[in-house]
Amino acid sequence: MNPDSLDDALRADHERLDALLSRLHASFPAGARPALAALADFARGLKHHMDWEDACLFPAMKPVASAKERRSIESLEIDHERLRETLRSLETALAAGDVGAAEPQARWLSTLLQGHNYDEEHGVYVEADCLLGPDERRHLLENFEADRPGTAP
Repeated sequence: MNPDSLDDALRADHERLDALLSRLHASFPAGARPALAALADFARGLKHHMDWEDACLFPAMKPVASAKERRSIESLEIDHERLRETLRSLETALAAGDVGAAEPQARWLSTLLQGHNYDEEHGVYVEADCLLGPDERRHLLENFEADRPGTAP
């Protein structure tokens, strides 16, 4: 892994989040309480990831991105809102003890993330490594790591 690569670092965070999401799926048979705890860990990590992209990465990319790349970033921002809404619905279902309603929402969340992560990993992350200088990438990575929730899945 290149220590100055946004692509490498953010792909690794996707892998970490995927492990937390797998843990959430595996928690459903144990009931709403364990699933809610697993969701809290996953949601904390995903929200940090998306909030950082929205506040730091995307604004850094927009001035240097082509019109096509800016449209892709706007699409990713819309995806983030859909993901946040799905997280809220999932949390509401689990807080009410309704594992039956939560499981399909968690599957939908996985589906959304699969496409979203692919778009990021084959688009904005690669472009960030090409368009942003090494100092800016390092600064962004330091900012990303500074307040990231625990790294263990």
